[in-house]
Amino acid sequence: MATPKLDSIERQLKAGEPFSLTNSQYKKSTGLDIPKNSNYLVRNSAVAKKARIYGYRIVIHEREISFEKE
Repeated sequence: MATPKLDSIERQLKAGEPFSLTNSQYKKSTGLDIPKNSNYLVRNSAVAKKARIYGYRIVIHEREISFEKE
């Protein structure tokens, strides 16, 4: 399984502000599409694990994901 490049997203997470990404923005940032399995995306994906490190959780909206501070 391919691993997303999270440098761009990590910079946004470090800023501490909520933000959202469309699939095209996510793909441009990471080189991969947003994972299709919602449960995996929110709980076990590389981006979910990185988000938790910075105190975020992933919330799925239709065709967009948001990073919200917990």
